Amino acid sequence: MNAIKTKNCVLIAIICTLFLSILFYTGALSNIQLKLSDNLYGGKTPLDAITIVAIDDKSLQEIGRWPWNRTIFAEIIRKLNQSKTTAIDVAFFEETNEDKILGKELSEKIIIPIEYTSFAKENGKITGKRFLKPAPGLEKAQTGYVNIVTDKDGVTRAVNMDISDEYQNFAYTAYKNFWKKELEQKPARFLVNFAGPPGSYKYYSLTDVYNDRIPPEDFKNKLVLVGSTSPDLHDDYFVPTSKGKAMPGVEIHANTIQTIINNDFLAEQSKWTVVLAILASAIIISLLIKLGIRTTTIAVPVLIIGYLFFSIYAFDYGIIMNLVYVPLSILFTYTFEVIYSYYAEKKEREKTLGAFSKYVSPEVIDELMKDPKKLKLGGEKEDITIFFSDIRGFTTISEQLTPEKLVHLLNEYLTAMTDIAMKHEGVVDKYIGDAIMAFWGAPIKKENHAELACLTALEMIKKLKDLNIKWTQDKFPEIKIGIGLNTGPAVIGNMGSYERFNYTAMGDTINLGSRLEGLTKAYGVSIVISEFTHKEVNDKFATRKLDLVAVKGKKKPIYIYELICKTEELKEKEKIETYEKGLSLYLSQKWDEAIKEFEKLDDFASKEFIQRCETFKKEPPQNWDGAWIMKTK
Repeated sequence: MNAIKTKNCVLIAIICTLFLSILFYTGALSNIQLKLSDNLYGGKTPLDAITIVAIDDKSLQEIGRWPWNRTIFAEIIRKLNQSKTTAIDVAFFEETNEDKILGKELSEKIIIPIEYTSFAKENGKITGKRFLKPAPGLEKAQTGYVNIVTDKDGVTRAVNMDISDEYQNFAYTAYKNFWKKELEQKPARFLVNFAGPPGSYKYYSLTDVYNDRIPPEDFKNKLVLVGSTSPDLHDDYFVPTSKGKAMPGVEIHANTIQTIINNDFLAEQSKWTVVLAILASAIIISLLIKLGIRTTTIAVPVLIIGYLFFSIYAFDYGIIMNLVYVPLSILFTYTFEVIYSYYAEKKEREKTLGAFSKYVSPEVIDELMKDPKKLKLGGEKEDITIFFSDIRGFTTISEQLTPEKLVHLLNEYLTAMTDIAMKHEGVVDKYIGDAIMAFWGAPIKKENHAELACLTALEMIKKLKDLNIKWTQDKFPEIKIGIGLNTGPAVIGNMGSYERFNYTAMGDTINLGSRLEGLTKAYGVSIVISEFTHKEVNDKFATRKLDLVAVKGKKKPIYIYELICKTEELKEKEKIETYEKGLSLYLSQKWDEAIKEFEKLDDFASKEFIQRCETFKKEPPQNWDGAWIMKTK
């Protein structure tokens, strides 16, 4: 990270801060802020002093169609006579013959609604222009406007308190009547601190009260709110705690009253502190990037989560923190600092390690970046697994295609195979025409390098099947490949001249791996692995012991195996056992018994062994150790 300059990092932080601050002051993403802050609401205990008598579906079914005769409400008021305050959120605007009966039951402890139908601003103050008032004869009750404010996104979060000098908010009127005092500083508009989701308060069905199924003592000294909860009456609204369920207007009034009683008003974080937080978070990221991208990557979610926890804590004290721009500041600054750091590191690499252009493997580059001293001729002895693959009959295939189609086919094949090798952390050493050489275990040491190589080989065979289906549709010839794997020590490093060299692997292990790839043709299989690779992976993969062979150029024979699949994917275990039994009999020179076992199978290798047995029956080998001497590569 020496290439990263602190002043440039800080400059990036300042630019990010300016950009996000402009977005913030123009109101961009404000809807997202509202939606996110909604998740902070709730988790409070509703006050026992507030009770709701609900005009619910049950009440409508028992008492009758809406609107009801006002004598019903007169009776309800009598039933609730032990309450300290009763606020009825039901409109009594039109005159009826029963108004006198209802009027007799009204008193100063009863609040009934009014509604404003329009409002305007005069001298910066919101003023009601037209009001719907209770019908004549209902004057003994106190009144308050019940209008509920809905934000542009359809969610109710706040109430207006300063609409008119003559009339006050319904919930505030109920609060004053119940609490017998006024707020010292009444806000013109405030955010309701919702206690919980819809249904948090104690509900009674109005019909149960009306039919004396609820003891009057349940309402003694309570603030009782009467209002509709039936969906058919359409008096419900979405609120921050809705979670998809609308809250009845009467419960919104209950939450408003509780907010006033508890004096836990909410306020949005001031704009200047938001900008300060944006700047602070950006500066922190710009300084952390000097410690490294990994450290900063870990720090980013920690900072964001920490800020979110702090926002929850601040909400409990009435402050709604900005949940959009501070996390954005962290992410924006982190993104651009990482881009800058990669650019700076790239320039530094080009400046100090120009010789990296000789290397094609990202793993090699990473290793050399850790230790540039390795950028010299020579190598180190490492235990690796070598991989060789080759296309069967490539010359014949090339004769069937135009040069353009052949290049297209070969590039598509090599790309797919290389991607698989790189996916399993292999180093693709080189392409030799249609052949691929790769290895595992260096320059980055891997304890499971043999396993990774086997996984690569199996996935390549599987991928080739899919490619052949596609190529058949495109009228390309079918491609088959052979793969050889060997595990052992090899010299890994830079081979060549001082002016031109290549990072590669050399040694006897490499030569044997190349020979094993050639043996796939002799046994009619796709993947051949040596006994050394088999020793490393025999508990993870299903294999078939093919033969004991001495490859061309080698005197000491080794056992070779066919790599079939992962152990848990094996389906034809019996065939493997039959073949290996036949091989054991063959190595014991029991030709007839071996032939009987091989004849149970129908594959290329078994047929080859039947021919060998027939030959050895006629001309028994002398001083034979069981090894088959390979004459060709």
